Amino acid sequence: MTVAADDPRPKKVQIADVLREEITAAQLPAGHRLATLREMAKRFKVTTVTVGQALQILLSEGLIESVPTRGYFVKTPEGEAEAVTQGNGPVERDEIMTIHSEIRQLAARVAELEKRADRKGSA
Repeated sequence: MTVAADDPRPKKVQIADVLREEITAAQLPAGHRLATLREMAKRFKVTTVTVGQALQILLSEGLIESVPTRGYFVKTPEGEAEAVTQGNGPVERDEIMTIHSEIRQLAARVAELEKRADRKGSA
């Protein structure tokens, strides 16, 4: 699939619209990992920069989330705070999302510490 050259909308908006439609039509369900930037660039026949700009639109709309070193994932809609049963009772979806956020922050911190260690090791 390519973006339409005769479409007056910018390419990034066209791509964001296609992905938004796939998300809202449940072709890409909550929690689904999106294709990589390179894969999407190949799919839409654009640069990875253009795809990244399209994803920024969806990030700002709250439809997807970025997980460092993992990729982009479809977010769970706000109204769907499902209860997930765990050994000792229900756990709210919001609590799970909070834990995911903390894990992402820790992963970013670990990555930074690994970079520092690599720099010290090579010096």
